Amino acid sequence: MDTDSLAASLAEIVDPQRIMQLTLDMVRIPSPPGGERAVSEFYADELRTAGLEVELDNEFPDSPSVVARLRGRNGGPTLQLDGHTDTVDLPGPEPRFEDGYIHGRGSEDMKASLAAMAEAGRILCEAGVELDGDLLLTAHGRHESATNETLISLIGKGVHGDAVIVTELGGKDLPITGMGLVFWELRIAGDEEGIHETVAEAGAPHAVMAGHRAVQLLREKAAELAEIQHPYLGAESIFIGRFQGGDYFNRMPAGCVIGGTRRFGPGCSLDEIREEFARLAARVQAESGAEVEVWLDGIEGYSVDENERLAKALLRSHEQVTGEPLPLAGTRAAANVPHFVHLAHVPALYYGASYLTAHSELERVELAQVVRATKVYIHAILAYLGVAEGAV
Repeated sequence: MDTDSLAASLAEIVDPQRIMQLTLDMVRIPSPPGGERAVSEFYADELRTAGLEVELDNEFPDSPSVVARLRGRNGGPTLQLDGHTDTVDLPGPEPRFEDGYIHGRGSEDMKASLAAMAEAGRILCEAGVELDGDLLLTAHGRHESATNETLISLIGKGVHGDAVIVTELGGKDLPITGMGLVFWELRIAGDEEGIHETVAEAGAPHAVMAGHRAVQLLREKAAELAEIQHPYLGAESIFIGRFQGGDYFNRMPAGCVIGGTRRFGPGCSLDEIREEFARLAARVQAESGAEVEVWLDGIEGYSVDENERLAKALLRSHEQVTGEPLPLAGTRAAANVPHFVHLAHVPALYYGASYLTAHSELERVELAQVVRATKVYIHAILAYLGVAEGAV
């Protein structure tokens, strides 16, 4: 049986009921960032039962990472499927299956994708498929805190594939490029004593007014960035999501904090963004007399060649499963693909079930889309790794 026929026959074995039940079981286990042990242990047991070699990386005891392998026979490349075990630490809908949808906090983002990974691994193990290379499944925490130290640690230890499918976002297109993202704050110092406005010296630094000037400069910069267009991505941006200052109507404000995001193209470095904000802060400080501190953290953008082997495998696999071509695209969202591209120096791409209600109060995922993603994973695994000659 050729590889395509084998993949198609295996895809027919995908069990929607099993995927739905595993997703709900994990959704019912709370897993906020830094509190993922219970769900990680549960998921590790599921993968062991499925037939994979499984270990827990306990460097972060409250957030252990699950590392599972299906070893190939011929020393070929390693394909990794990766997801995160944590969810945003917010109330969500009651876990349930209703009208074709799995509801609950973490259902779409991204415990259904973890269930899809497990189902693909289970089917390959139970069918006795011997791959040319290794299949690596990983699940880590501390993603929604935007710190990602668990994943960074795994990559630093060499626990990564030669190519990676991050099983997040949707399967409506294939993002071969993505914006870089930083979270930033301008922290403006004011009057620590909080004296009454009537006794403040004329011209004394005013933190809120300095913040107002900072917003003006940020808006001017945003207008400039709107002219910088990137293929598949659109314009760069600055977003202001927070402005806090002062504590009483007639006291000199003790400080002001402005925060937001900065999205930038793949050709720009974090150092360039740091310099951009340092220049803006220096100007505000010179004009207002208030001390301005900059804090920012983030990840650079990425690009993957559309002719990369992984991209070809996903594009072909999607079309084999759905009968429809998968258009190339870009993403302004920033998840874990850039970590693999920049830290592990391997090609990585997003392909998941859907990403329409993540983080919302009505989070849910359509089971049919999770099944579709599972089938594509099976096809892509066989297409990328190959099957050992004479082995099924």
